[in-house]
Amino acid sequence: MGQESIYELKRVDCNCNDCYYFERNIEKTKVNNTNPSIVAHKIHYGTCRQFNKEVAEIANICLLHTQDCFVFRKDIVK
Repeated sequence: MGQESIYELKRVDCNCNDCYYFERNIEKTKVNNTNPSIVAHKIHYGTCRQFNKEVAEIANICLLHTQDCFVFRKDIVK
C-alpha cells in the first residue's frame, strides 16, 4: 500500500490515535501494554484536548463515533 493510500485510509478511519486533538500519555500506554505477544494492536492512552476527556484507542481501526469531531493531525499546518 502506498503512502497516499495510507493517508486516505487514516482520514476515513477517523481514529483518535491519528487525531490532532489526541495528546498521548506514553507512560500509561507503557504501563498498560505489558503483554509481549501484543505488538501491532496496542491500546494507546491519552487525552482528547477538544473534549477534555481521557481516551483509549487501538490504532488503524475505523471509529464511527469520531466521524464529526476528527481532525487528522497531518492536515494541520503549523
